[in-house]
Amino acid sequence: VSFLYGAAFGLLKIAWIVVAAVYLYDISVHTGQFEVMKESVASITADRRLQVLLVAFCFGALIEGAAGFGAPVAIAGAFMIGLGFEPFYAAALNLIANTAPVAWGAIGTPVHTLASVAGLPESDLNAMLGRILPFASVLVPFWLVRTMVGWRKTFEVLPAVLVVGVSFALTQFLWSNFVDSNLV
Repeated sequence: VSFLYGAAFGLLKIAWIVVAAVYLYDISVHTGQFEVMKESVASITADRRLQVLLVAFCFGALIEGAAGFGAPVAIAGAFMIGLGFEPFYAAALNLIANTAPVAWGAIGTPVHTLASVAGLPESDLNAMLGRILPFASVLVPFWLVRTMVGWRKTFEVLPAVLVVGVSFALTQFLWSNFVDSNLV
């Protein structure tokens, strides 16, 4: 009985979120808004290093928070392919970028599930994650750019890397420790 409950709990929740994310993606493609988003990012900068920060890290984190379950890699990956990145390269960069926000993916589902399984207060688990993961959140943007280019080219965009990483980490820390796990 508990197996069936656990399977239903996991599968229904995951399926609902993934279906909603794919539906939203399909709507944006069908209405042409996906192209508008790609053109917007391309008009901001042609620098691939900054594009990967904007799309894989920032946009991917937004999708992870809303949908989770691999949707950021698929959607942001398709976005990056549209910007001219090679498919395998786009997927690899998105997988790296998705390491920082994944603990609070799908509107906090991992934290909610951990709290219910472990029997620990959700606020305590949320605060613990918020004290551990910001360090990774500062490093991941640097790692993304370094994966793409050498050290010298990485340090050329260090201010952007630091702004993205530190602002993301600070938001993670403050929100998880003082607000709620649903919107970290």
